Amino acid sequence: MPARPAELLAGALAARAPGIAAQVHARITANIPTYDRVPRAEVQASVVQIVHDVCGVLRAGTVPEPGLIVQAEESSRARAKQGVPIHDIMHAFRFSMGAIRDALAAAAAEVGLDAADTVGLLTLAWSYSDAYTGNVVAVYRQSDIENALDQARRAQQFLLGLLDGTLTGAELTLAATALVLDPETPHHALRARPAGTDPGPLLRELQRQAARHRGVAVLAAIGAQVAGVVPFRPEATGEADLVALGPAVPLERLDGSFRTAQAVLTASTTLGLGGVRALEDLSWRAAAAHAGEVNGLLRERYLAPLADQGDFGVLVREAVTVYLAQDRSVPRAARALPVHPNTLRYRLRRFEDLTGCSLDSTETIVEVSFALGITARTP
Repeated sequence: MPARPAELLAGALAARAPGIAAQVHARITANIPTYDRVPRAEVQASVVQIVHDVCGVLRAGTVPEPGLIVQAEESSRARAKQGVPIHDIMHAFRFSMGAIRDALAAAAAEVGLDAADTVGLLTLAWSYSDAYTGNVVAVYRQSDIENALDQARRAQQFLLGLLDGTLTGAELTLAATALVLDPETPHHALRARPAGTDPGPLLRELQRQAARHRGVAVLAAIGAQVAGVVPFRPEATGEADLVALGPAVPLERLDGSFRTAQAVLTASTTLGLGGVRALEDLSWRAAAAHAGEVNGLLRERYLAPLADQGDFGVLVREAVTVYLAQDRSVPRAARALPVHPNTLRYRLRRFEDLTGCSLDSTETIVEVSFALGITARTP
């Protein structure tokens, strides 16, 4: 009994599988750079399996449901883990099907199939191509979600290890490298507090900023705050959001940068500051914010006498604050308030009378700056 046309064509195609695989690998290598990370043997084995699948479809005369094409799922998951984007996976598959189409046409002539049988079997092969493509898209989308969740989990574990001090030394460097942080680029530790209770909007804004910069950043929501490692200084995200930065350091010193970022976060919170803040922005205020006993002393020396004056005391404190902020320029301070310069001078004299200090004294200026900038904001 003579063999069916489909059987003849499938047999001839199967015999060409090794040659098709070699041809497709050469085309992929020449045209798709991301496949450099995929071993040659894996690419060729995948192509051979596609050829065998097409042979099975020709023999059966039907195309399986997309979810039943096992090779599509296994190959797509493997390429996703190797970092090959979906458009490159689809490009490579088109090379495979193009080579299979050419081989089918040559094999059809070789085994003597008529035009009707040839067209019908080629149409069946392309129906398999549609089913394969549908499975690849579904699998890649799921793999993309799984990879994103895994990346977020690893990022959170990495940041928690830095925050609690358990990730140090060689282990820190290894974990940072696994997250693709560039070991040649200094990174800032980041601690951020959103204006509200939801860290999501702040996290997404910082991620958008990271996407605009070169290099890799690691960011995650930790409780009601955001923690991260970034190779750039972020832009302000909103007046009430606070982003505290540690110094830019090599990866192995990130634990120290996180300690600084925490100190900046605490001091900035005490000072009622928002925006993006680093230690150099706070200067002496970072230490002063933690000086509890000195805060109490200066509160009694400079603020308590003003509080006893009621509304007038508020005006006096405002006058001194603006005077110091304007580098002790009476004309500029008067314009900023705004009041007449003589009114400002009167209030400054009353401050000196009430506190028993002189605003010409360097030590007084330091202490009053400390009191107005720090103590007034602390309990």
